[in-house]
Amino acid sequence: MSPLWRDEVGAYLSPHHLCLVRMQRGVQPRLAAEHERRFENVKDESWSGPVEALGALLAQEPWRASRIHIVLADHWARYAIVPWVAALSSSEERIAHGRQLLGSMYGEAVSGWEVRISEAPPRAPRVACAISGELIAAVRSVCLAQGCRVLSLQSQLVASYAAWRHALPLANAWFVSIEQGSMAAARVARHGWDRVHAVRIGTDWTRELKRLQTFGRLASQVPEEGKVYVEAPQAWREIAAAASGNTEPGGLQWLEDAGTELTTLQRLARTRRMAA
Repeated sequence: MSPLWRDEVGAYLSPHHLCLVRMQRGVQPRLAAEHERRFENVKDESWSGPVEALGALLAQEPWRASRIHIVLADHWARYAIVPWVAALSSSEERIAHGRQLLGSMYGEAVSGWEVRISEAPPRAPRVACAISGELIAAVRSVCLAQGCRVLSLQSQLVASYAAWRHALPLANAWFVSIEQGSMAAARVARHGWDRVHAVRIGTDWTRELKRLQTFGRLASQVPEEGKVYVEAPQAWREIAAAASGNTEPGGLQWLEDAGTELTTLQRLARTRRMAA
């Protein structure tokens, strides 16, 4: 059977919940299975519980021995914009530069983490993303133990941006992805991102709305530019809209599902938004 026609599984892990979807591939891909589990009374951002729960599910049908895409919550990711440096000619040198910048921002906590650098045209900035090497190894280990082949492993902001890129302007806007307890935002520029922010959030929706509007004002001095495109849990959006009396307060553009889910990651993201 062609790989294009094989079923795929998507798994999203955060400190607060675990989501899985299985997509039956074909001319018209469709949802074959879906699972969501919440973790109550979470007091820290430990990943051991969610990874253990993932391993237990992958031991069962219809998840075991699957081809799987993994998305990790932004609680466990750190980001930095890496300026263009002409003297850096290899990917190893660029990763080392990115690691140095991340270390200057987050300290020794990220010294042993795995770092990836995005692709970009010459003279354009790149994005560095760091995730704990222990977390990545643990996820890959539970997948391997159940005969699963990992097709991709991405952070939430990176995966969400890729899923919504078609709906965003080419430049001069912010893309924001929200999950319980965290919010990450990337400013969209001509050749990718030129700013990135990741913050922890609480339950004060009004304060977080104002923070999003601040992102918009930072993006541009031109009123018609600098809009903020928000991917948020459905419940978060409903509360925010009720508080403002408007579905698009202060330049906030709430991203809507188009009704056609073509990829495993897009369907996984929808499950995540509805479950949170």
